Amino acid sequence: MSADSRPEIQPIANLVITDPTGQVLLVRYGARDDDRYWLPGGDLEPYEHPEAAARRVTAELGLVAESLRLSHVDSFRGRRGWHLVFHYQISATGNVAPDLEPFWAAPEALPPTVHGKWEQDAVRTVLQPSAT
Repeated sequence: MSADSRPEIQPIANLVITDPTGQVLLVRYGARDDDRYWLPGGDLEPYEHPEAAARRVTAELGLVAESLRLSHVDSFRGRRGWHLVFHYQISATGNVAPDLEPFWAAPEALPPTVHGKWEQDAVRTVLQPSAT
């Protein structure tokens, strides 16, 4: 396979952030004419460690991470190449910037999301008790 035919790799930190009551944070990025929500997250900067990205995104939201745990890593073909997703479980406190239209929901009662069932599956997997 030539270098020209290799897909772009997009490393992403995906965050399942919960507040002290167990509610999950969802936000709105981009177009405001869409009533669906996103799980918080973002692309890793070049050479940024995934945990550093998770902490950075949490701070950019206006939150303080009380605990942070890597749940699992996922990979799949996305619109912009191959996605390598680091899923983190974060317990946090603070106030999210209002321009992101934060919405806190029970894990089993999430509002409509941009990727459909993907966010629900990610939340369920990240929040399941570990087998350790």
